[in-house]
Amino acid sequence: MNEAIERIVSSNDWITIILLIIISLLINNKIRYTARFQSLQSLLYSNSYINNYSKSTPLLFNTFNAIFIIIVILVFSLLLFTVANQVNLVLVQDTKSQFLLIIVGVFVFFVIRFIIGYLLAFLFEKEKEQHYITFVKISYLSNFSLFIIPLLIINFYTNSIIFSKILIITAVLLLLYYYYLQIKNNQKLVFSKMFYFILYLCALEISPFIIIYKLIIK
Repeated sequence: MNEAIERIVSSNDWITIILLIIISLLINNKIRYTARFQSLQSLLYSNSYINNYSKSTPLLFNTFNAIFIIIVILVFSLLLFTVANQVNLVLVQDTKSQFLLIIVGVFVFFVIRFIIGYLLAFLFEKEKEQHYITFVKISYLSNFSLFIIPLLIINFYTNSIIFSKILIITAVLLLLYYYYLQIKNNQKLVFSKMFYFILYLCALEISPFIIIYKLIIK
């Protein structure tokens, strides 16, 4: 008598849903804000987007930026999910639950970073500079997402270890290049307020990681 053998199939359909959400949000921004979207695409080699839109009102809390913040959170979550797979980091057994945990961590990181930034700005009376720095950061991360999304799609549908490594290396190099561009294009602001810039790096770039680490690993 043949015994039935239970077959466990791990579906990655949820990744397709996440990617479709990202693409839909991108299409929405491209259709509704065509000129701004096209200008953002050139940010890797031109500073015209920053120059043209850094004086817009509202600077941060507008629909274009809000949609891109959602995209950035989803893109970074997929990237970190890829990194976790590469280093065999298993936070929970179910892949969907692992991704949800990662996306919560990324969201918390950005919220903590935002709160700390505005507390520092209020404390040192640098609200205007903080608004500008946050706008620049959002702009570069939005541009970063535009370049990484096609690579993410290829990565998840080729299921190649080599391509996953290429994706991670490319992402790291791009992020380093964006940091270089931020310093290069804002030398006056950086070097005239060196103390605030160092404090900014320590508080906004390092402390959120420490807080999240403490929350996850008790």
